[in-house]
Parts: sequence; C-alpha cells; structure tokens
Amino acid sequence: MNTIVHTTQQVYRQLINAASRPGHVEIITEDVKNYTDFSNAALLTAMTLFDNEISFYSADKTMSKELKVLTGGLANIDYSSADFLVTKEADLKAEYFKEVMTGVLISPEKSATLLIDIESIGKGQAYRLSGPGIKESTDIQLSFQNSWFALRNKVCKEFPLGIDLILTDKENNTVIIPRTTKVEVL
Repeated sequence: MNTIVHTTQQVYRQLINAASRPGHVEIITEDVKNYTDFSNAALLTAMTLFDNEISFYSADKTMSKELKVLTGGLANIDYSSADFLVTKEADLKAEYFKEVMTGVLISPEKSATLLIDIESIGKGQAYRLSGPGIKESTDIQLSFQNSWFALRNKVCKEFPLGIDLILTDKENNTVIIPRTTKVEVL
C-alpha cells in the first residue's frame, strides 16, 4: 500500500530527473484523488514541492483550495510575490512572466516557478533546448505557444535571474525547463 509519502517520494525522484535533464519527459503514473480539472501530474508536482513555507498563486479557486488543504502552502492573492504560480495555459497572462519574482543578484533563488498545465507534451510546435544538462541540444514538441516562450526568454536573459517552468499535460507527462535553458522555436 502506497501512502502519500511514498507517492511524493516517487514523484520527487522523477522531478529531479526532469530538472537535471531539461527537455526529458517524465510520465507521472502515481495515483491521487484529484478534485480539480488539472492533470494528476500538475497536482502531484505541487503536492511534492509545496509545504507550509511555500507561497503559491492559482487563479483557479478549486486548485488553490486543494493545494492549501493538501500541502499547507500559503495561498497568495498576489501572483507577483508568490514562489509558485499554478495555472492552465488557457488562463496564462503576460503579467505572470513580466511581474513575477525573478530574484536579485545576491539572492537569485528568490524567484518564481510557473507550473503550467498545457494541452500536450509530445505534440505541437517543435522547440530546440540547449544549455546545462543537455549534451548538445534536444528537441521537444509542445502545445505551448511561441509567445509564452518569447516572454520567458526575456525574463531569463540575465542569468542567474529568471524563472523556471514546469509543464504538465493531461496525459501526465512532465517536463522542466530551468532558467538556464535556451529555448528556440524550430
């Protein structure tokens, strides 16, 4: 019998693997009671990474309530100061890229991570990723719009400042794109 501790430990291992190899797709197969319309991968990722010291923002009231109950995380009414933003691509706004925390030179870790539930990982627009954790380059297909990556790339142009992206889809695929990764549209 798997408890939530065992489940989140397994998901954590998968997230570490995805973060250390940008563009690598992990399929989160763990089961969870999900009362939101987000994917299980999105909910389990948040459950794994959030605790009572993490602030998060989600415009989706059901997801916000679930995460508050399941993780003890601090639901934040202001996305610009949240550690994590949890959203669907359909609800994404340009302000989420422009006005979130991107860190400061003395503390670049004080930046936001955007957890975005998209339509598909493996189908859609082709992107080429390069940077740390990638031997030369890797190509990935995402249903994620080019314009969002253009905004993300502007925010991440002054390393070590920037934001990190965690993308999930309805098939429970997960990919992590750290601020150090260069993203090009193919």
